[in-house]
Amino acid sequence: MNLFSTIYRFNKLYVNRLQEICSANGITPVQWLVINHVFKNEGCTSIDIVKEWSVEKPTVSTLVRKLNEQGILEFTSGEDKRQKYLSLTVEGQILCRKVGEKVMELQSFVTEPMSEEMVNEWTEQLMILEERLKHYEG
Repeated sequence: MNLFSTIYRFNKLYVNRLQEICSANGITPVQWLVINHVFKNEGCTSIDIVKEWSVEKPTVSTLVRKLNEQGILEFTSGEDKRQKYLSLTVEGQILCRKVGEKVMELQSFVTEPMSEEMVNEWTEQLMILEERLKHYEG
């Protein structure tokens, strides 16, 4: 189907542009997803990220550990000392805002010909397709 070919090509172009933005700031697109998620969900856990992004737990653990080593993320223990809550350091917040501005610039440029209502409708429709795809067993 042309829809899926178009989605694939669009995603590839978008990820390439995102890679350019992220690499100029010393991170990868996947690290950006983690940083942005923690920024928007202060005090979340690695498991929250696993669930949100459908990524394997070891992958998220590696990303979180590396971001912590880079001084971008920090951990806070809860009552259960095994539970680690994530937050951004001041450096991480600055990085998130800086990359976020560039990502929003890119997204605004791409969606500029569309109305806000149309962008919202496309988002809703793609979310429906995403949910269906998660349940495909063929």
